[in-house]
Amino acid sequence: MAGALLIAIVVRGMSWLNCDVSWLLTLGERVLAGARPYVDFAEPNPPASILIYLPAILIGRLFGFAPELAVTLLTFAGVFLCLWLCSRILSDSELFRPHDRPNLAALCCVLLLILPGDAFAQREHIALLALLPMLCVYVLRARGVPVATAIAVLVGIGGGIAIAIKPYFAFALILPLAYVGWCRRRRGQSMMPLILVPEHLAVAIVLAVYAGVIVALFWDYVRVMLPVVLAVYAPLRVSTFIPVLAMSVVLIAMNTAVARAVGAKDFREPVSRVFASAVLGFTIAMVTQDKGWQYHSYPAIALSLFLLGVFLMRSLDKATIALATRMSLPSDIAFGATLFASLYAIESIWFLSDPSRVRLVHEVSHLVPAHPKVVSINGGAEIAFPLTRKLQGKPLWPVPFQWVSAGAERLLQFATLDPATRSRIERYAWADRQDLVQSIQTGRPDVILIGEGADERWALGHPEVAAALRAYHQVESVDGVEIWLPRTKPSAP
Repeated sequence: MAGALLIAIVVRGMSWLNCDVSWLLTLGERVLAGARPYVDFAEPNPPASILIYLPAILIGRLFGFAPELAVTLLTFAGVFLCLWLCSRILSDSELFRPHDRPNLAALCCVLLLILPGDAFAQREHIALLALLPMLCVYVLRARGVPVATAIAVLVGIGGGIAIAIKPYFAFALILPLAYVGWCRRRRGQSMMPLILVPEHLAVAIVLAVYAGVIVALFWDYVRVMLPVVLAVYAPLRVSTFIPVLAMSVVLIAMNTAVARAVGAKDFREPVSRVFASAVLGFTIAMVTQDKGWQYHSYPAIALSLFLLGVFLMRSLDKATIALATRMSLPSDIAFGATLFASLYAIESIWFLSDPSRVRLVHEVSHLVPAHPKVVSINGGAEIAFPLTRKLQGKPLWPVPFQWVSAGAERLLQFATLDPATRSRIERYAWADRQDLVQSIQTGRPDVILIGEGADERWALGHPEVAAALRAYHQVESVDGVEIWLPRTKPSAP
């Protein structure tokens, strides 16, 4: 476990937080500075995506270090709290023998602190940490073992937070809960007491409080932003990301299949079925989101690898006996260990960050003044962030990047849109372009970053955007991103 922690610390020390976390930290800072959420900036995600990072910003200010460091430290602390709770919940269970627990802790550190890679501290990562203790409680419920009320309430708070972050994560609880209900029915017990257990009441309270916070403090999300999201973001399907989504499903299926093969005798136990149900639930959540981004697959991949690791550890006794008696190593252990190592290596690469991000920051840093004003012309945050934060720059509001226009451009290509819908989408896209033009003309950014290909064609294809760009010129291109700087004014005659 100490070795796993040391590697995790080194990996995080050499890594950056990804574009989404960097962007949400920036939004959190804007909110704390008095900005009006969803009016002074455009963001498709509900308030929970911003709120979960506010503690890191406040802690960073309190102790005088960057929010990125605070996020990393809080995530490490969250892993330790999660593992402590899971151990406490299963402390009286024979499911994990005492001498197995240090190895399981090390395995969890590897899966929760090293494997995430670029998904570290993403919402999926945080949600998995929040849900794991509740899954352990479901293991006890499935076995008919009582759970202390304080523990049940605490894990229920975690479950409520995870669902508040993304309602899709409810699938990772609904399917295990269905299995727990089936176990109760087999014992001749009623379902109603299961619905009203403390952890479910805690989930309901957390979600009710969150709904109250939205109404009281973030009503502009419902009033202003949600119609835009439903018009130009939610309808986007996975058509351009089918290979990514398919690969995610394949990796999850491979992990589960190998775990099933190695742990065939153990797959009927509650711990196996609860966690396997959660794997399926997270997979459904990933497919339902229908976006195809790699980090959406992290919870299901990590949980399925955990199942495989548990089954391998249960087979270690066989290996010990085989070595002591100079017998050959049981084939299922060798098979499982080899495939576990292979799958882990593949999935670690799957979550690696794009090295072009570092190169872009390095090149831009040599071309712009200190604390530059930055605008990007791109459909996501990946060009402007974390670059803007690494250079201690200032994103120009309200549209440092154009997720509205990106979604609108795709949707407007469909001939099946009715006239009213097409008109509404075109109106949102026009407003987004006007905000971009205003950012360029009045904010006068020190650098404009434009994605090569479709992003450049989009920018030059709209006269108002092209006119605003005439005061700039391309000076360099780095890994598919064009760097535009202000034109030098001609000297006076």
